[in-house]
Amino acid sequence: MKKIIVTLPAYNEESLIYDSVSSLHNFCEKNLQNYDWCLVVADNNSTDGTAKIAKELEKESAGKIIYKFIPQKGKGLAIKESWKSFDADIYIFMDADLAIDLSAIPLLVKELENGNDLVIGSRFIKSSSSKRSLIRKITSKSFSLITRLMFGLKIKDYSCGFKAVNKNIINNVLSKTGNKQFFFDTELIIRSVKIGMKIKEIPVICKDKNVNNRKSRVSVLKVTKEYVCELLKLKREFKIKKI
Repeated sequence: MKKIIVTLPAYNEESLIYDSVSSLHNFCEKNLQNYDWCLVVADNNSTDGTAKIAKELEKESAGKIIYKFIPQKGKGLAIKESWKSFDADIYIFMDADLAIDLSAIPLLVKELENGNDLVIGSRFIKSSSSKRSLIRKITSKSFSLITRLMFGLKIKDYSCGFKAVNKNIINNVLSKTGNKQFFFDTELIIRSVKIGMKIKEIPVICKDKNVNNRKSRVSVLKVTKEYVCELLKLKREFKIKKI
């Protein structure tokens, strides 16, 4: 029986972590019955009640929910440290607000089993639907366009928080992926392409969620600056390697 690790990176998510983990747990119980799966709440040193709630869920889950503390902030770091800590056949991560509809999880798994190394939930391909704020749509599509132009790639969505990888990515790409923040999965994609990994985009249903009037803690300006700087750094790295 194949083992699946599903990671939810979390920083100060007490307003939604109980509902998100419970919903994900119930979905996996119904739809991943032929797999040995577990959920990992990767806590980036939260200062609210995230840890307490996640630990309570862990106690009640009969081993299906694992709380992992990471003493440093960073979405990318949370995912990376979680994936490194567990041996599995399939590794998945998704944003803690579950903005991507869980119905896409079986397709993530199926496409990995079909021989792909990295499967990307994509908001920008046919059959996808996305209900998001205008600024988020513009930002995501701008990131995608810049990345494709700089690296000559055909992939359409890089920043969607819904991806799955196999052991090939864990063994050959993960350790080389250095970004600890929001650029992590874009870097993972670019590095995977560069060494010839097989990549597949799948359609998803995306809907921004406002749980208890929860506002995004992500600064668009800050993330944009980081994203462009990291792209330029990667571009320089690959250029130097060719010389």
